Amino acid sequence: MDDILKECYKYYVDLREEMDRWLKQSMTLDPPGPNGGGEDEANYALAWFPHYLVTGDKTVLKHFHDLKSALAGWIERECLHGYEPEAEAHHGTEPFLLFLPRYIDLVPDDQEARSMLTDAAEHIGNWVAEIPPWYDYHRDNFFGYYIGSRTVHNDADAAYELAEHFRFIHIAIAAYRITGEERYLDWSLRYGRKRAERLIAAESPMPLLWDLDGNGVGEAEVEEKKLHKIAAHSTHHLSSDPLAGIENLLASGAIYALGDLYHLSEDTIFRDAAKRIVEPLVESVLDPYHDPAAAAISYYRRTFEDTTFDQPLRAQLAAGMPPSPEHLALIFPQEVRRREHGVGRRADMAYWGEWSDDGSVQPIQEPSTAAMTLAYQLSGNPEFAMRAFRSASRRLKIARRVLRGGREHADMGGAVCSVAAGHGRNWGHGAVTSCYGTLLLGTREVQSAVVPMLEVQTDAGERCLPHNLLSLTRPPMEGYGDVVFYNGGDSTLSFSWRATVQPDSDSDWHDLQIESGKLERVSLSGT
Repeated sequence: MDDILKECYKYYVDLREEMDRWLKQSMTLDPPGPNGGGEDEANYALAWFPHYLVTGDKTVLKHFHDLKSALAGWIERECLHGYEPEAEAHHGTEPFLLFLPRYIDLVPDDQEARSMLTDAAEHIGNWVAEIPPWYDYHRDNFFGYYIGSRTVHNDADAAYELAEHFRFIHIAIAAYRITGEERYLDWSLRYGRKRAERLIAAESPMPLLWDLDGNGVGEAEVEEKKLHKIAAHSTHHLSSDPLAGIENLLASGAIYALGDLYHLSEDTIFRDAAKRIVEPLVESVLDPYHDPAAAAISYYRRTFEDTTFDQPLRAQLAAGMPPSPEHLALIFPQEVRRREHGVGRRADMAYWGEWSDDGSVQPIQEPSTAAMTLAYQLSGNPEFAMRAFRSASRRLKIARRVLRGGREHADMGGAVCSVAAGHGRNWGHGAVTSCYGTLLLGTREVQSAVVPMLEVQTDAGERCLPHNLLSLTRPPMEGYGDVVFYNGGDSTLSFSWRATVQPDSDSDWHDLQIESGKLERVSLSGT
C-alpha cells in the first residue's frame, strides 16, 4: 500500500499545483465575457471551491469577490427587482445557482451577495406584490417555462414543467440557509413533494417534461407537439435515448435538491424519488463520460444511507476496471452534434482518447474520475484514488495548455472549466470536481454549499491540508468509514483533524503526528 500511496500523493500534488497555475492564468487571461459578469459566467469557477477548502489560498477568495462584483453589476444593469425581466427556467436561474450560494457559504458576511440571492428568491413563491405571480398554489406548479420579473408567459406551448424547475428549489433552500426565513423552506417542501410524487409515479423511461396536470410527456409527444424548444431535446439528446429524462434531471441537480429536502424533513418520499433517478444509471457507471451519473450514485448512497446498489456496483469492479491510456489525447470533432446516448454528454463536448505516434487515436475506455472516486468509497483501494488524481491532473494540464478558460460561457463543452468542472449538463461534475474535494475532504453539496466532512488544521492554525499531507476519506456507510493520512514529505508532520459526518453536527478535534513516508488510518465509526 505504501507504494500506491506514494504514487497517489504525487498525482495529488500535481493536481493541486495545476489548480494553482490555472487560477493565476485565468485571473490574467479571462476577463468578463459578453454578458459583463452575468448569466452563467461566474459558474466557470466551480473547481476552485474545493481547491480553496484544500489549500486555504486567499487568492481564490479574491477572484471569487471579483466574479461576485461583476455579477452584481450585471444584475444592476439588466435585471428588474434582482431577476431578468424576460427569462425562462433554464437560463434565468443560472446567475443564482452553484457559484453564488457557494460563495456566500465561504463569505457569509457579504451583504451584497446575500441580497442578490434573496432578491431573486423572493419571486419564487409570489412574495413580491408588484411582480407577476410565478407559482400556482392551487395546482402546486409553476405557470410555465417562461417566467421573468416583468413577464410570465403561460401560452399552451410553454405551459409545462421541466427538470429546470427544480432549480428554484435550490435557490429557495439556499435562501432559507442564509436567512432562516421559514417561507422558503415551507415552499420548497410543498413543491418538492409534488415533484417527488410525479417522479415516483412516472413510467419508464422517465418523461422529458410534465404538463400542468402532472402528466408525463415523452419523446413521441414532444415530437408531435413540437416542444423541442423548451425540452432541449434536439440540442442535448438523441432520439430513443432511454436516459434522456434522467439526463434532464441530472443537468438541473434534482437529486441534490431531493437530498436537501430529505434532510430538512426526514420524509422518505424524497429518498424514493431520488432512487428513481439513480437506479437506471448503475449499469453504465463505468462509461468514460458518465461523470454526473457516478457522482449522483455516490451522493445517493451517502445522503440517503442506502447501499441497495452496492452489490451490482462491486460486481462491475470485480469484472475489472478498464485501463488508463498511456498517452492521453484531447479531441474535438469538426461537426458539433450529439453522437451517443446517455448522460454527461453535450453536442460541443470534448472527447478523450489514447494517442499513438502514428497519429491515430483510440477512444478512451478509462472511467471518469467520479467513477474512480466511487470505486474508492466502495473498496478502500487507494489505486482508484491514485488513478482519479492522475486522470484529473493530466486532463487539466492538457486543457490549460490549449483551451480558453470558459468564463464567457461556463456551460460550454470546450473550455478549461468544462474539463475541470464539467459542461452545462453535468451540474458541476468534471474531472477535477468529481475527485479533488470528495477524496481529500469528503466534500458534498449541502443546501448549495460545498461542505467538507473532514477538516484539517495546521500547527499554525490554518484550516487547510498541510503541503505534504495526503488524506483519503471514506464517509461512514453501514457503520464503517475511515480517513487514511499519508505524509509525503521529508519530515514529521503534526496537525489536528476532525470529521463531521452529518452537516448539522459537531465533533472534537484530534491531534496527530505522522513520520515521513508513513501512513495513519483513523476510523470514523461512531463519529
